Amino acid sequence: MRRVLLLALAAMFAGNLEAEILDLRKAPYSAAGDGTADDRAALAAAFSAAKKGDTILVPAGDYRMVLGKGRLTMPDGVTLLGEGGRSKFLLVSEGGKPEHREFLQPGSSSVVQGLTFSREENFAAVLFPLFGERDGITFRDCVFEGGVERFPGTYCHAFQVGNGSLKNLTLEKIELRGFTFGLFQANQATGSVEGVIVRQSLFEKNKSSDLEFNSPKGKMTDIRVEDCTFRDNLSKTPTGGFAVGFANVQRGSVERCRIDGYGAEALHVEDRSEDIRLSGNTIVGGSKIQTNGVILVVNDSRKVVIEGNYIDGRPNENKVHLVLVTAGGPKFPNPSDVSVKDNVLLNGAKTVKWYLQNGSGPEPSGNVVMGFQ
Repeated sequence: MRRVLLLALAAMFAGNLEAEILDLRKAPYSAAGDGTADDRAALAAAFSAAKKGDTILVPAGDYRMVLGKGRLTMPDGVTLLGEGGRSKFLLVSEGGKPEHREFLQPGSSSVVQGLTFSREENFAAVLFPLFGERDGITFRDCVFEGGVERFPGTYCHAFQVGNGSLKNLTLEKIELRGFTFGLFQANQATGSVEGVIVRQSLFEKNKSSDLEFNSPKGKMTDIRVEDCTFRDNLSKTPTGGFAVGFANVQRGSVERCRIDGYGAEALHVEDRSEDIRLSGNTIVGGSKIQTNGVILVVNDSRKVVIEGNYIDGRPNENKVHLVLVTAGGPKFPNPSDVSVKDNVLLNGAKTVKWYLQNGSGPEPSGNVVMGFQ
């Protein structure tokens, strides 16, 4: 692990001779990293001292962060670098209060890498509010633990977007488990999100949707989710708990992902979303507690491609369509230009291969349907 850390540092400092390494454990920051002392002030001091190009090194240890009413802000162009699973931030609430808390707002051109973030008490939280004017935020090789099973009764979201202008967010090789929402935008938000890449990551045991891309009053474009695993969603209601949801999104894709064990639809596309591609995914046991489609396209969504997916309905004990393309009710416009091609659909005892509303797109082609009919 130390060798990997040194290589990472060498890559970061190549060509930048003025950049510095700020060690969180050393003076003047002197974080304890013992899981008992409050190290929030030490991290805040390191952020205050860091300049563009610097790296704040977080050596192996358990860093207790007591969260109050204000959040920490990470400067533009700074990297926060830990030692993989050995560097952990333990997040607790000031006075043990269940009030809403926020942890960290990264700056533009910032990197958070090799760290674990764990909520250790029962308080409401958004760990990373990605607000303001931000361009280029990367989370890589990080673990996020929200603890919704340990601490029922309060929400805990990992990432919130939509307040301001966010461009070029990357989530790469992360593990995110035990949250309410993994990533979401509030319905009333009016900001813009342009360019999100989520790749080679694991999402499991979250209580609502893992990735909820929804912008009814703002702008959300160019979303890519690829080569990820989604599993064992905890939602008990039929209205939430998608692996990936698109609503009011322009240009989005989910490709080569594995999705297992969802009560609601695994992939959800609605509300005028346009230029959406769902391709090469494997879905086993989606929509297990409701009657919508395992893949659902609804309400004036346009130019949607559903291609090359493997959808296994054998775990379903309910009657559900493996692919459902519909207006969603008499008050809503039909989806349009939706193509369903070259998928493998494996029916369970009660599932139906698809319902494709008339006029929603070309005739399906190249699909293989197996199992019960």
